[in-house]
Amino acid sequence: MQRVTADELMDDPRVDPAELARNFDDIERANRWFGGVAPVLREVFARPAEWLLDVGCGSGDIPRALLAEARRRGRRLEIVCLDRSETVLDIARQRSHGDAALRFTRGDGASLPFPDASFDIVTCNLALHHFEPEEAIAVLREMRRVARVTPLVCDLSRSPLAHAASRLYVALFATSPLTRHDGPLSVQRAYTPAEAEDLARSAGWNLPSAVPQPFFRMMMHDGL
Repeated sequence: MQRVTADELMDDPRVDPAELARNFDDIERANRWFGGVAPVLREVFARPAEWLLDVGCGSGDIPRALLAEARRRGRRLEIVCLDRSETVLDIARQRSHGDAALRFTRGDGASLPFPDASFDIVTCNLALHHFEPEEAIAVLREMRRVARVTPLVCDLSRSPLAHAASRLYVALFATSPLTRHDGPLSVQRAYTPAEAEDLARSAGWNLPSAVPQPFFRMMMHDGL
């Protein structure tokens, strides 16, 4: 299945904020049901981490889940949520309910406004496929630069079966027209694990490993 280059509606700066919020409701539901949260929690808490950056934070559901798990385990964790869209950050702030352990910063993942090794772990969840290869390499390079322990990427994994499953999900459960358009397209834009590893090597990762996950996802970390 060839990768598709096309724009998703949620990335349009003119998108209606209320419709974007409904789209994030659909994404959060899919993350809960289909493995968007569990792999990130597993990888983060397998490592010593107190200071985390989430690149392309979206509505902030993954950072909120990480904080809830940290508190359940009695571990200290603070998270900076970064996105280039102020509209997206507004939605994430509202859903954080003023949690002091979450901070929000507008910025470009390809040019992170932080010093080298300024975070223990840097995550990127369901965002890598929004970048074409050249920009994806820049984002991965920046993630590696500011991560002391490892960057982590959790994303969709492109395949015909994944595309069919996404079409079924949006037909049955999507509440937003953005989701109905963007869901299947996201799979078509996604990278395979092998492609993601190639991008990470080009970005200077030491030993990238992208492991398939249930429900057509993958998790990539840097092995050294």
